[in-house]
Amino acid sequence: MTSQFDISRRRLLQLMGIGAVGAAGVGTLAACGGGDAEGSGTGEFTGAYEFDVDTHHYNVTQDGAAILMSSIYADLFLTPGAHYDWAAKKWQYNLIEQSSWDGDTFVVNIRKGLKWSDGSDLTSADFHQTYAMMVLATPAWGDAWPAVKGIEAIDEHTVHLTVDGAYPGFERPILKRRVWSKATFGEFGEEAIQLLSEGVVNGDEKQLDFNNRLIEFRPDDIIASGPFKIDFKASSDTQITMVPNKGGFAADAVKFDKVTVYKGANKDIAQMLVERKVDYSTNAFTATELETFKAVEGLKLLETPGFDGGGLIFNFTGKPELKDPRVRKALAYAIDNDQVGKIARGEAYYVSQYDCGLPDVHAEEVFTETELAKFELHSYDPKKAEELLTEAGWKKEDDVWKLPDGSTASYEIIGVTGWNDFELTATQVQEAWSAIGITCTAKNVPGDNPWGIWSSGEFEVAVRQWGNPFNPDYWGAFLMAYQTDNGRTKDTPGMNLDLKMESEILGEEVDLDELVATAKTDPDETARIEAVKKMAIVFNEKLPRIPVWGYKRLSPAIEGPRVKEFTNKGANQGNDVYQDNPVIISLLAGELDVS
Repeated sequence: MTSQFDISRRRLLQLMGIGAVGAAGVGTLAACGGGDAEGSGTGEFTGAYEFDVDTHHYNVTQDGAAILMSSIYADLFLTPGAHYDWAAKKWQYNLIEQSSWDGDTFVVNIRKGLKWSDGSDLTSADFHQTYAMMVLATPAWGDAWPAVKGIEAIDEHTVHLTVDGAYPGFERPILKRRVWSKATFGEFGEEAIQLLSEGVVNGDEKQLDFNNRLIEFRPDDIIASGPFKIDFKASSDTQITMVPNKGGFAADAVKFDKVTVYKGANKDIAQMLVERKVDYSTNAFTATELETFKAVEGLKLLETPGFDGGGLIFNFTGKPELKDPRVRKALAYAIDNDQVGKIARGEAYYVSQYDCGLPDVHAEEVFTETELAKFELHSYDPKKAEELLTEAGWKKEDDVWKLPDGSTASYEIIGVTGWNDFELTATQVQEAWSAIGITCTAKNVPGDNPWGIWSSGEFEVAVRQWGNPFNPDYWGAFLMAYQTDNGRTKDTPGMNLDLKMESEILGEEVDLDELVATAKTDPDETARIEAVKKMAIVFNEKLPRIPVWGYKRLSPAIEGPRVKEFTNKGANQGNDVYQDNPVIISLLAGELDVS
């Protein structure tokens, strides 16, 4: 299993039209051409990821379907334009040297002297084409790209993007975009530029045809921009080998001359760590595995903040009694979150102290201590749960809860096969609710497409993320809380929660769709923060989804065999490990040294 966030991110890209999975396989990597077996010295860094050479290909425009493109290791061969320091809230530039606003024009200055792994120069043409394909591929509801109305390569190292309706943080998807080589995707890039000049937008017939052809495209190599390139001749179906790309970004800074990524699911990677075969991992390990790691020589757990976690979502159409916030709160009070967290995550969890939809680290930035103290914390209290159910009109007969219409209250709770913490959370919640007299079952759905199940509403209760798995901006938590898996359409009803509701605490009707938009786009920071606060208060008041545990990221890292030291200090230690991974950034900066 990859991390839950990696999979969710992959699905998000698919929904945006640029990450759809292609059908054709590629066979074994050993049979493919490209790359020289250089850089096989002693400076090796090793990781692990669950790739599949029989289904993953080399079309890097399709993030979730291309080899390693949903992993943290993609930064090493296709480095993004910039990384973000989440705590300092500032950009660290990579392929891009700097960026700025000139009125409604976003100016991107490209670092000079960079080369692709095929020896060609990395220039504004690569950026221009990639940006055009992204504008074309992103639907109207997507982030940033739909507001780009014009793209121009001013010279070989400058690109201008004309924007209609920019908002704070607008530049994030642009600066973090991985750029695709014109040598591989040039025909598509030029066509995208032409289609945009004709006024074609996402959803038009020409765009759909373009996107289908792009999805089906199968190049025979990955041309790299980072300090490494994949050596396909030295790779196999069980490991991917990377060697230096001498003209790529950070090529002179990195201390390692080889990167090996081994194939493995969670249990496989845990064993590799025990054997000291893998230097670093961001996988979700069980409590038993984390305990086992304590005996591994040189292994330390690098702690970084968790911005999301595991919780519960509800199908309000299939189970209309759950529309009553008292019922949802009762169900929350019936769960011992600390116990569930320990069983599901070992030491790698925390229990939210605020239950306001924001991860605790963000809640403490937005609210004062006095304001935080006003939030209702739904700590384990079975008596309180029973009081609320009774208040909601439920009755307990022979130790079994009945709904107001006399029918038996019953729920099926779904986890996800292979997602250990989700599986265990579903089981623990089932036991907790059964213990107070609610008839429950727990089962797991296949791990290949739980997002389709969540968005379609084909569930009663599901273990799902809460918090902010999207970006460092506060509004990401409420995109997750209110809009993700809540399409409210015929095909994607999801939870089908009405986002116009009365808030007794605020004393007004709130439109949460509008508040999400305000928190995301309003040019006035005060207005953005006010919208965030309102949404957090409503979340705590209504509890539209139940936070059970939050991620405390404990990433195993082994010092000694290959890496001299993992410091876990300095810049980027407040980053999300799946979006701007601090270890990978350290490796690119030359701060990670060979033993």
